Amino acid sequence: MPTPPRPADAPPTKRFNSAEETWFWLMRAEKARDDGKRSAARSTTEPRPCEPGDIFRWVDQLYQAGALYPLHVEVLSEYGYLDRMPYPDHDEEVIDWVIWIDAFDTIDPILRAKGIIE
Repeated sequence: MPTPPRPADAPPTKRFNSAEETWFWLMRAEKARDDGKRSAARSTTEPRPCEPGDIFRWVDQLYQAGALYPLHVEVLSEYGYLDRMPYPDHDEEVIDWVIWIDAFDTIDPILRAKGIIE
C-alpha cells in the first residue's frame, strides 16, 4: 500500500542525503520494530518523504524485476543491521563493498526519481 498523500498543512519533509542514509534509516526502524519499540522512523523530529515500508517495496520491486540479486539483498541486510557499510580496505569485506556499491547504483536513481533523496 503506498504512503497516503500528506495534508496541505503538514510540515515539509526532509529528504535524505543519500540512498545509503535512507537504507540505514529503514534498518534502524526495522530493528526498533523488532524490539517492540515505537518506530524509529516516526520518532525523528523531521518528517521524512516516505515510510520504511515504501523503501522495502521499492527494493522488492527491483529484486522481482531482476535488477537486484539475492546477494545484493543479503549484503544490504547484513550491513544495514550492523548500521555501517562494508569496509573496502578490509580484505574480508572488499567483495561485500563492491556488492554494496552495485546495489546502491541500482537503488539510488529510484529514490531520486521519487524525491526521497536530494
